[in-house]
Amino acid sequence: MKDLSAYYEIARLITAELSETITPEEKERLNVWLAEDERHYMRYCRIRERLKRGEGENVFRNPERVREDMEKLKKKLSGNKRRFLLSGNYFWRYGAVAVFTIGIAIGLIERPWEDRSSEMSPMAQQPAVLPGSYKAVLTLASGEQVNLEEWCRDSLWKDGTLIRKRKGELTYEQKAGDMQQEEMLFNTITIPRSGEYKLVLSDGTKVWLNAESQLSYPDTFRSDERRVILKGEAYFQVAHNEEKPFYVESDGQLVRVYGTEFNIRSYEEDAAVYTTLISGSVALQVAGNLNAELFLTPGRQAVFDKKEASAFVRSVNTEVVTGWRKGLFVFEEQNLGQIMATLARWYNFDYEFADNVLSETVFMGSVPRYGDFNEVLEILEKSGGLKFRLENHTVIISHR
Repeated sequence: MKDLSAYYEIARLITAELSETITPEEKERLNVWLAEDERHYMRYCRIRERLKRGEGENVFRNPERVREDMEKLKKKLSGNKRRFLLSGNYFWRYGAVAVFTIGIAIGLIERPWEDRSSEMSPMAQQPAVLPGSYKAVLTLASGEQVNLEEWCRDSLWKDGTLIRKRKGELTYEQKAGDMQQEEMLFNTITIPRSGEYKLVLSDGTKVWLNAESQLSYPDTFRSDERRVILKGEAYFQVAHNEEKPFYVESDGQLVRVYGTEFNIRSYEEDAAVYTTLISGSVALQVAGNLNAELFLTPGRQAVFDKKEASAFVRSVNTEVVTGWRKGLFVFEEQNLGQIMATLARWYNFDYEFADNVLSETVFMGSVPRYGDFNEVLEILEKSGGLKFRLENHTVIISHR
């Protein structure tokens, strides 16, 4: 099966069966597919096993909603004519059913090592390029640096604050009565390429940091405000405190929050800072100008132009922005240059375009964030008539 839309049609039928919304005609088509090849049945069994382990359990609680979402997916699959990645067209906007279907479709894709060794992609024969993992360096107020990958201790007392380390998470705990220290002592957590980490600040605020990001923050919020400084990308879940507003500084903009969830992206190569509100409300000050505040409501994104020091607000699909935190790279109207930059940051590789025109090719869709590198590139190859060649940790992209 070569056509990605065909994978999605089968994934849609499996989703319909699992949700008990499948019609007799659809059931017959699914049975025909299962009988075509023993490998089809094996993949189908693996998907059923995933469901037994609880994956997708909440997707099917509302049968009527499932039927509506499935009908939207069906129409999109039959009517789409555009170039696409794995998702065919942009299905995230149709909610949890679409997300679950994406996972099924990924499981259905034929693997090059399944009885097709003679057609194996050259990429599959190269040394492994691995997805990111939990990596971070903690810089304490004293200047001492701690590599959290190598740090064997699970806790550390520092300046009256207890710092706990769990797998991929660093938590600050301020003990009652330990507020004698008046000076705020700033720590910095730095996430390298192919890394990610979760941080829980002393007030209970949770921060998920993406690869090549950095956050500076006080070990304890001792003043009448809470303020942090971000470089790169992070998802914030701010603990509510009306008496202590939460501020995020990032490349010339200041976001004021009282308790909400939002995502900020501001990498060095980005021309703008992108602030996307998921829930609650925030006020954004442009370059410290109190008279130029922008207010965001859920589903809206502020785009702050770093060079012009100006900003505007637009509506966005928040699933696109937060996909990285949920295990998917989600691309909507992004060109191949932007996509490769995102993948390179996570998988830690370099890349070159044999023809620069290729970098402007626009795609829509999604690929698994923790997926095998070869599989991710195979999805791109099948979607856009591309060819990838790995040489000394550099991916060369050319026409097929």
